[in-house]
Amino acid sequence: MNIVTTTSTSGNFTYKTTLVPGSHVIVETFDEGRFISMRKFEVGDTAEYDSFNLHYTAPIVAIGKTTVTFKVYDRKKRLKAESFAWRNWNFNAAEIARRNAETSQYI
Repeated sequence: MNIVTTTSTSGNFTYKTTLVPGSHVIVETFDEGRFISMRKFEVGDTAEYDSFNLHYTAPIVAIGKTTVTFKVYDRKKRLKAESFAWRNWNFNAAEIARRNAETSQYI
């Protein structure tokens, strides 16, 4: 099994992303070195792949050595491990739905 771990930083946050191709991805988040959270996503789970005014989510259809692939309508969208981590470290589908519903009233 080819397990790949990457580390990326955004502001004070550091993300350790572990990809197990074909199976799952684990995102561990640290704030100035202090552990904050850990999330595990498997093939079939929903996660965020993009955002602008709204946050866009879709099911994960594949996990490779360096990317996570989503099925977005009739096409696929890939995110590198680093982008996946900062978008999904605190993923909450109910909160995204609530914020999208509220935002869509104004755009």
